[in-house]
Amino acid sequence: MHRDIGYLTIGLTLVYALSGIVLIYRNTGFLRYEKRVEKVIEANLSTEQLGEKLRIHRFKVASQKGDTIFFNGGHYIKTTGESVVVRKTYPETMLKLIRLHMMSGNNKFSVVGLIYGILLTFLAVSGVFMYKFRSKNGRRSIVLTLLGIVLSIVLLIFF
Repeated sequence: MHRDIGYLTIGLTLVYALSGIVLIYRNTGFLRYEKRVEKVIEANLSTEQLGEKLRIHRFKVASQKGDTIFFNGGHYIKTTGESVVVRKTYPETMLKLIRLHMMSGNNKFSVVGLIYGILLTFLAVSGVFMYKFRSKNGRRSIVLTLLGIVLSIVLLIFF
């Protein structure tokens, strides 16, 4: 049973590991490309309304010249409602993996993440009991388990 669950979780672990590595370096632009979106929205929007309408996180106006508002990642012409937004985004497949990795409890697939977590917990706990504690491998499993717990605590303290 331990072996079968281990094989089942390998695929999920690889997906989570790949998307996790990409998320670690999300502030560097790793694997991102620029996507230019031009669209016409309502004219004469206030800066607050503009940020909400364009769905730009941390919207900030850089400058305004005439009827054109320049902001982080684009511009908006007040009189016509024309907007240009340049966003850095991931390729669609990678974006799906990242969304899977960052899934919250209200997502319809959150039960998959829950089951995955339960399976990993089972593997971790049952793996410790695979060997007799007095054997060489048994002592090693206990030492490595304790080392993992201590390392986690150290990371929590200094992070």
